[in-house]
Amino acid sequence: MTTRSLLLPAALMLLGCRLHHRPVAPEPARGPARDSLYLLDQSRGDSVTARGLVDGMLSLLDPDVVFLRAGVPAMYGRDAARELFEASGRSASVAHTWQPLGGAVSYDLRSAYTYGIAARSGQSGPHLERYIAFWQRGRSAPWRIVAYAEVNGLPGSEIPLSATQLSPPSRHLSKNMSEAAASLRATDSLFSDLADRMGVSYAFSNTAAPYGAVFGGTRLVTGPDAIREFYATQSRGTSLTWRPVYAVVAGSGDLGFTIGESITTGRGPSGAAVQRFGKYITVWQRQPDRSWKFVIDGGNATPARAER
Repeated sequence: MTTRSLLLPAALMLLGCRLHHRPVAPEPARGPARDSLYLLDQSRGDSVTARGLVDGMLSLLDPDVVFLRAGVPAMYGRDAARELFEASGRSASVAHTWQPLGGAVSYDLRSAYTYGIAARSGQSGPHLERYIAFWQRGRSAPWRIVAYAEVNGLPGSEIPLSATQLSPPSRHLSKNMSEAAASLRATDSLFSDLADRMGVSYAFSNTAAPYGAVFGGTRLVTGPDAIREFYATQSRGTSLTWRPVYAVVAGSGDLGFTIGESITTGRGPSGAAVQRFGKYITVWQRQPDRSWKFVIDGGNATPARAER
């Protein structure tokens, strides 16, 4: 049996994708576009094997990709991602596998998201991470990842980044698309305000789609009720605030994502306030009533506030 075939069952078992023995919330309807995207997502391991670690990782990234890795600020552009991969020092002999656990495609079939498990297996044994990817494609063009987060993954190596690599790209949008992106950023800001006023558990459970999910440690927490219970136990004695800095909406207006910066404030052993900085991606989907609800949310740590 190959290393890759062993990684997937082990990853699924360790992730423990269940919700306190409750039924899993309904998923978006499956279709050929979604199934083909899942296959493409899974094929990234083959690309790394065939093309090498750096080129294989870069092969599906959009030139304007935003990449979130723990320990470094949010990076914009494929060149910044290349520098990060080259500095990571991860062995090219390590087997890489990606296994999507959820996702959906926009109405116009040109935007999509996936999330799941990223597994690496080397001499020290398997290491599991979670990921969120947002995809786009043009007419007669292949899928490319425009936003990617390694959720609570290993810290990246420190690298010098230019102001351009730390700033969201300028996008030439129509008036309607510009207004849609601004509206989505406003929705994310209101989400943060709700968490500040009503608490994290209330805000997340009331802003989640029926099949919305968050990564809770090694588990995938799915559905508003399970999310409410999860944050009710995790957020005691802490506060969470955030602000969106970038937003993209599908051409069909039903799917999009926000990128932002977060601050978690708690109490240390001495009782003094302790702040932890982070960054996140939230993927949103329009509901039948035209409201935005998130379908997946996750991020990772940033050592200090990213200065812009």
